[in-house]
Amino acid sequence: MNLNASAAPIFEVESPDQLLLNTPVVVALNHAYRLFAATGQDLNNFNVHIAERKKENGEDESGVNTIGIAFSAKLPPGQKGIGNASKLGRSVLYIASMTSGEILREQGSR
Repeated sequence: MNLNASAAPIFEVESPDQLLLNTPVVVALNHAYRLFAATGQDLNNFNVHIAERKKENGEDESGVNTIGIAFSAKLPPGQKGIGNASKLGRSVLYIASMTSGEILREQGSR
């Protein structure tokens, strides 16, 4: 399935209370959430970050920009830490195609 939205931004803030996501982002978020849910971790312990990954920091096999969907573990209240150091879970980053929303690879941390 080719949902080619590569000319459009992955999301737009239409107003302070409305966010517009393009179709490949919605498909990628759905796939990433299903993979994340299979880890058995509690989503309430995570923040979700979605970003376009430019050629400098992430591309698919054909050199095209990708979408990064990161589930980053929150720190327990009052705890400070560096990176992904959290007792609440293991952070994970899913890299998805900007045209199809298909998950291309996963990067995790412990």
